[in-house]
Amino acid sequence: MSEGANTLARAECLLEARDPVRALVLFDRAEAEGHNPDRCAAGRWTAAMLSGDFSAAWHESDAIRLRGSPDPNRLWEGEDFCNKRIILRCLHGLGDAVQFLRYAPLLRARAERLIVECAPCATELVRCLPGIDEVVTWGPKSPITPSVWDIQIEIMELPYLFRSTLTSLPTTESYLHLPEGDLQHASDLLAYGCGPRIGIVWSAGKWNPSRSIPLYLLAPTLTRHDVKFWNLQGGLVRQQWSNLPCSPNFHDLSILADAGVVPLAAVIAQLDLVITVDTLAAHIAGALNIPCLLLLQYAADWRWMIDRDDSPWYPSLRLLRQPEPNDWPGVVRNLDRVLDQWLANWKQASR
Repeated sequence: MSEGANTLARAECLLEARDPVRALVLFDRAEAEGHNPDRCAAGRWTAAMLSGDFSAAWHESDAIRLRGSPDPNRLWEGEDFCNKRIILRCLHGLGDAVQFLRYAPLLRARAERLIVECAPCATELVRCLPGIDEVVTWGPKSPITPSVWDIQIEIMELPYLFRSTLTSLPTTESYLHLPEGDLQHASDLLAYGCGPRIGIVWSAGKWNPSRSIPLYLLAPTLTRHDVKFWNLQGGLVRQQWSNLPCSPNFHDLSILADAGVVPLAAVIAQLDLVITVDTLAAHIAGALNIPCLLLLQYAADWRWMIDRDDSPWYPSLRLLRQPEPNDWPGVVRNLDRVLDQWLANWKQASR
């Protein structure tokens, strides 16, 4: 391994260890040693975002753009989009779509028309977000007549396009507006029993298993008798809920197994609290301004930054992080303490 490559590898290891300050020094050294400047800039971008220094991250994005290297995720070429027909492409996860479509009203205010292209399973939920003229998808449900547009933008480019900072993020509170019929149906389904209603999601899916917590680790937390726990988990793993000891406080809405994203969002809107790993449920709770305890792996995604238990993206979220890599038991111990305090506050407010 060359000296530059060795320095770069050390820098990337420091990022994984969530030490962005020392990583920045090594990314600068690696670039000075002749390593790929775009890769070094991308590392500095991640370090800046983890530190909450968005302006520094946009500086790195500018440098990469000026060098003109091909980037399959970069669709916007910096052109003026005022009074243009824009298609906003959601090519990442559903949580990304929920998080960054908060920018749609800002974009629409300057555009002639705003079209959003998203995955087929997300179309109905995306229609619940403001500022969008048309929602399209791909595959068999794609429109017969293609939408006409002038400029395309990938959704993850929007914070950079608007040069967002921690203090200028748009619509940080409730911006997801669900149909009244779905909300009423969810309310009817959850309308029995007393005590707070808490939704549980423990698995983030096969694509990133390090984000998932084994359900058995949460089992002692779920033994509380003054709480109703609701299974919000998607996928085949939701069946693990039936392995928990029988309890009148455990509830499973079978309709969530295949009902789509809007019914899930409507149920979340009727809950008092959501406890979830880093997956779609956290973004829906945040977009609805529903209290949420987010259980995070040690090397959490850049959007959750480091050294903080709150999120400027979603004020209703509280972040519970692994104190060390793979330390889910440490997260559960913290969760029990936080949940005790939350329940005390809930009971006080309910009197």
